[in-house]
Amino acid sequence: MRHALAALVALAPAALAAQPMVRDCDTHIANARNLARPYDEAIREFANGDVVLMSLLMDEPACCGAHLMVTFPDPYEGFQSCRIVTTADEMGWGALDLPTAEASYDAATGLTVRVPIQVFDGMAFQPESVWVTVNRAEGEVTAR
Repeated sequence: MRHALAALVALAPAALAAQPMVRDCDTHIANARNLARPYDEAIREFANGDVVLMSLLMDEPACCGAHLMVTFPDPYEGFQSCRIVTTADEMGWGALDLPTAEASYDAATGLTVRVPIQVFDGMAFQPESVWVTVNRAEGEVTAR
């Protein structure tokens, strides 16, 4: 029992760090050289091309480095807004599976896309999903 509790306590910071957060694109993560390959699988368009999701992959850290870029029309300025969806520690996830992402739309909240991800728990990669909601009317992106 004591060992199981110790393992849970040890993994808690990793689980918290893997929680998604949204930030602006004013970061080295948003560099074009980080676009994942193959390129034809790294970009998905939704909402008649107005909302674009891009899979980004950095070389380091080796366990992680997968991030998601979201662009959409700014409702106030008329140009493209950009957000990065990443982990709370900004290290990223083990992988994103953008080609299998699934979208739904709710007029009250906006476009929600479920993106399958791989989370490194300190010992192995675990399949999970991140849900990204783009509310174009409000110019907001949220993730859970």
